[in-house]
Amino acid sequence: MLRDTLNTQEGYKEIIEETLEFIDFDYDDLNSYNDSNSEDRKKIEATYKSLIKYNYELLETYYSLGEEVQGLKEVLVKNIINFKNSWQAEWGYVQMVNMLSLGILFEIENKDFDELIGLVERDNINDYLLDFLIGYRRSDWQLTQKFLWNKPYKGISEIVELARDDKEKALERLKKYLKEWYRGLETKTHESKHNIHTGYWCWEAGAIAKILDLDDSGLKDQPYYPYDMVHWND
Repeated sequence: MLRDTLNTQEGYKEIIEETLEFIDFDYDDLNSYNDSNSEDRKKIEATYKSLIKYNYELLETYYSLGEEVQGLKEVLVKNIINFKNSWQAEWGYVQMVNMLSLGILFEIENKDFDELIGLVERDNINDYLLDFLIGYRRSDWQLTQKFLWNKPYKGISEIVELARDDKEKALERLKKYLKEWYRGLETKTHESKHNIHTGYWCWEAGAIAKILDLDDSGLKDQPYYPYDMVHWND
């Protein structure tokens, strides 16, 4: 059963098939490069950056198609290797939000989650959302009060504050955030004439609900909310 009905089963399967081919091509390219050559090192980094994109889209498409969640964990963990080899804060903020959120939802091993934390530390990123997500797994992590991107992420601090006294109000604010998140998307892929829609999923909303222990049963059919991802291990 499709989780995101803005594409068809056939459309998602076509994207998966093409994405797997692109991933194979990239790994073939990596095997042809010489790490001791400076020009090849640039190509290696660019190829790993490409793999970040393809592996994320693969996971997202599988989820939209309705695949079992547990089987997607391996895709996420493999993508951490790509992050280690190419991720940079200057272009990869949203990718890191997604990876940390998915890491929390999948309950990945500490050693894998720490690889992502190490990249945030390396680039000395000070951001409320990244800090909040990391703090769930590392209690001594200091929370920064500012957001690198106010839109749409600023509302997350309101959800966290509300949850301290009234989790029902926090849940209502989370519903509002999902709409803000969608409006903030740069590209509405389902409107394209090409088959590029892999799904709309606000992973950080699921991670926030998990961290704050919100009763998200009312969000089960809410657009963009990854309910099955939050509850796969219940």
